[in-house]
Amino acid sequence: MSHTTSLQQYAYDYLKNIILSGQLDENRLYSERQLSQELKISRAPIRDALQRLSQEEYVDILPKRGFRIHSLTKKDIIAMYQMRTAIENFCLSHYASYPDSERTLSILQKLGEIISSQKHFIASADDYSSYVDLDCQFHETIVSGIENAWFTEAFEKYVRQFHTMTKITLTSPERIRCSIREHSEICDIIQRGEYTKITDWMKQHISSPTRISLGLIG
Repeated sequence: MSHTTSLQQYAYDYLKNIILSGQLDENRLYSERQLSQELKISRAPIRDALQRLSQEEYVDILPKRGFRIHSLTKKDIIAMYQMRTAIENFCLSHYASYPDSERTLSILQKLGEIISSQKHFIASADDYSSYVDLDCQFHETIVSGIENAWFTEAFEKYVRQFHTMTKITLTSPERIRCSIREHSEICDIIQRGEYTKITDWMKQHISSPTRISLGLIG
């Protein structure tokens, strides 16, 4: 890897991390010069990193002005609903069709561990907004378990929007408990091999937060 490429990746990783961790204000305009001074690197690798993040819809670039965090739009929410419905439905149906396979048993174990962490979180935490990491981890595990690079790439494109949407919909203990119950339910459905119930579960699990998000954006 060349020195230039290494700096581009460094700038990209740094920016993506602070965006996902919520360290940047969506209502503020940021500049390449500011980042260049902060990271002590030239503006060229930062510009390349921003172009990449713009393509992934993490940021919006305003020519000659700077960049800002890409705000969640109705188009984003609808696209994410369609993508998740298609990909997660396939993944979950595959697991439920082969409930005793090594792959499925491994995924169920990982999902069970995440659910345990979720239950521990709701019992001990006061800041429910940070629950989003566990929720996203649950769904990322479902998709990554299929080991389809195209599925993973599509899911990762919307990972920030997923974080944002989850953060604005799971805002109370009761909503989080409902989410955990539904996570446990899908694991039971897979274990029983009831693949015909997957579509109904998907609609139940993601339609409500989608409607809430669309209502808030509207």
